[in-house]
Amino acid sequence: MRIVTLTTDLGYRDHYLAIVKAKLISQEPNLNIIDLSCEIKDNSISNAAYIIRNSLPHFPDGTIHLVAVKWIIDKSDLNTNITIDNSRFLISNYFNQYIICPDNGLLTLIDPNLNSEVYQLYYEGENKRHFFLKDIFVDAAIHLCREKELTDIATLTNDFYKAISFDCYVNNNVLKGKGVYVDDFGNIITNITKENFYNASQKRKFTFRLPGTKIYEIKNTYDDVKFGSPLLIFNNQGYLEVAINGQSAFKMLCTREVERKLNINVVIEFHD
Repeated sequence: MRIVTLTTDLGYRDHYLAIVKAKLISQEPNLNIIDLSCEIKDNSISNAAYIIRNSLPHFPDGTIHLVAVKWIIDKSDLNTNITIDNSRFLISNYFNQYIICPDNGLLTLIDPNLNSEVYQLYYEGENKRHFFLKDIFVDAAIHLCREKELTDIATLTNDFYKAISFDCYVNNNVLKGKGVYVDDFGNIITNITKENFYNASQKRKFTFRLPGTKIYEIKNTYDDVKFGSPLLIFNNQGYLEVAINGQSAFKMLCTREVERKLNINVVIEFHD
């Protein structure tokens, strides 16, 4: 049974997601359709990349991931240097799984060292761009499910948008990173891995700073602190996470300005 996953900003209130699934099932009744996340907020490509990157290892070869999150271009901003073409759509066979997405930088946010082949999808009819998940991506997924040649629907390309993510770094005794994802519990997941942290710490003590709190140690579970207390923990994917037991760390620890811009700076100072 072939698996198709959906990562979108469509939500569940409207009928849009249902008719995408209806079109898939009507053409391939035995498909297993899984929602990875259908509530991507604010057209956040980085959030979609985080979800896909951390989901891929759990799916079998041949899984097809449809990622329908479009980069919204602010044409009133004369200073923007981003050259996104929302009429182009890509497909890549990444570690034996297919990713189908707009040409929006998603692939290099999933893997900055991407070396998988990338193809540009063919399609006819400009009107298909309006609901591209249903009218372009579903057709491509069905084509792959039927084990037809990829080159029948796409052409190899290296001319696609390559987004660059912010990497954590060490400056003297300070490790600096970013909050890259906030889950529905309000936990702030950073781009600092367990390896990053321990390479920088060299078993030294540390002070973790965010607007509103300081933390001095890493816990193993949320229950290691009292209800309402902040903590640091490495999540199942190995990323450093800021949490509050039973409450939202994002709402409790971040200023309104940080919440509005979703720009969370993470600073860890090491000392003897």
